[in-house]
Amino acid sequence: MQEPRVSPVAPPKPKGLSEKGKALWILALLSPVLAELCSGSSPPLEFFFPINFALLLGLYGAGVLVVRELSVVWGKGWASILVMGAAYGILEEGVAVKSFFDPEWMDLGGLGVYGRFLGTNWVWAVWLTIYHAAISISLPILIIHMLYPHLRNERFLTSGRFKWVMVILTLDVLVCTTLLNDYVPLIPMYLLAIAAVFGLFLYAKHLPSSFLRPTKPHPVWRPRRLAIMSFLFIFIDFLLAGIFVESSIPALVPIVLLFAFSGFVLVSVVEHIGASNNLPQLAGLAGGLIGFLVIFGSLQELSGSLGMSVVALVTALFAVDLFRWASGRRVLVFHVARYIYGDSRRRLESIRS
Repeated sequence: MQEPRVSPVAPPKPKGLSEKGKALWILALLSPVLAELCSGSSPPLEFFFPINFALLLGLYGAGVLVVRELSVVWGKGWASILVMGAAYGILEEGVAVKSFFDPEWMDLGGLGVYGRFLGTNWVWAVWLTIYHAAISISLPILIIHMLYPHLRNERFLTSGRFKWVMVILTLDVLVCTTLLNDYVPLIPMYLLAIAAVFGLFLYAKHLPSSFLRPTKPHPVWRPRRLAIMSFLFIFIDFLLAGIFVESSIPALVPIVLLFAFSGFVLVSVVEHIGASNNLPQLAGLAGGLIGFLVIFGSLQELSGSLGMSVVALVTALFAVDLFRWASGRRVLVFHVARYIYGDSRRRLESIRS
């Protein structure tokens, strides 16, 4: 007697986001959270207002996704990411919201007068370009590379979805430049900012992949030293941008110092962070930048930004847990790794190594 045929049963599809889907959304959210919410530029009530949140996610989230995807497609490293991060800073502050040009921009203070030349706030422009390259773009990508090292060279977006992200970014920039700020900059300078964005992306595409790659096979500096170095980088650059405002010192001085000190820190990190077995060092590097945001965000509460002390506390706990996880210790609050990888200890250990 012939046995009845049993139709093969398809395995159940996993519920929820895929691993790449989780990485994509974490990256897209990290950029506006770190650059806007944690810094106090957009306090909680402002940040989570639906229209503001959509605009910030469309600008920062799409921007960081574009930079990361292009770095993967082109096979580039951190040098190209930093250059594209600078291009993003010009796109946001120069092209979209036009703070590079508007002398009355809300965050400028004395930098609307000091260093202003050809209708451009040059000290502010240089500082904000460095800030966005480090905080808005490089820091979120660094954290994602720590959490998903096995996806470092893989795309998060298909070609079709990448085009849609580009459309979202373009539309967001157009909305910001037409509705958010009605200031009309000098046309040649505005066109120069647009050209700089495209020029920097083109430059990033042709940078050698080995440029600014760590030269030592293993870390030379301990995580704490890298944390101090990255904190001093963003803190001293912040001071350099504003400390000369009331002086008679030419604006070229802080501009040169901003570039020189940032370059010194970058070369020092590359020389001492190591090319492998450096997960705690990467966590220290990220923690120093986050530490600046914690302190700066806390001060915003004193100036009337409601809820920033809570944001600062949560951000500090995240930085501590990120370092504890990277060092192989039990996390206290944020079970990020468990959410991403499940409960498998073997899997967690393979990621750390």
